[in-house]
Amino acid sequence: MKRLIAMLGCAVLLAAAPPAAMAQGTKTVKGSVTAVGADSITVKVGGKDMTFAVDAKTHVVAPGGSTKTREAKAEGKAGPMLTDVVKTGQAVEVSYHEKGMHAATIKAIAEVVPPPTAAATSGAPAPKAQTEAGVVSAVSGNSLTIKGKGGDVTFAVDNKTTVSGTGIGTAARKMTEAGAKPTITDLVHDGDSVSVTYHDMEGTKHASVVRIVRKKM
Repeated sequence: MKRLIAMLGCAVLLAAAPPAAMAQGTKTVKGSVTAVGADSITVKVGGKDMTFAVDAKTHVVAPGGSTKTREAKAEGKAGPMLTDVVKTGQAVEVSYHEKGMHAATIKAIAEVVPPPTAAATSGAPAPKAQTEAGVVSAVSGNSLTIKGKGGDVTFAVDNKTTVSGTGIGTAARKMTEAGAKPTITDLVHDGDSVSVTYHDMEGTKHASVVRIVRKKM
């Protein structure tokens, strides 16, 4: 086990990009981590779990990787375990070799773009994106209400809803590094001025993007 820790420690150092040779002959998928161990990682891709083998040749790029490496070396270890750097629920991009399902590169990303809907693949027109601006009057894990020009408007939110705005990326990264998965209630609060991009889906306004224009003073 000590040898494995040392090998994985070398694999999780932050780097700008993987070696060119490593990128050749690989396939790439994006998804959310559902399980991570010392020598494997499982990622949900398009509703299906895919498990990849991880070893000393796996190149990992993730926020906090360099900090974890310094901490591990300060404790006399060769480096951190993969489980110290990559957490379940985290969005990642995996480049892998199909033979043996070996992960060549694991890269933490901001979000996973959902696959095309059945309507899109069948040629049916997708719901048109619309925008509504206002001040947040209520927010929960599955809904957001704003007071707009025409009164209160409520939107449905889920794990496909993204939040943007000054400082949001930093706040979400700190929570991820602390082992927590940020939710909309952590990032959006009553009194914030927002612009919501949404789609009308069978009578429900689904928020795809919530952009914070101004935080409540």
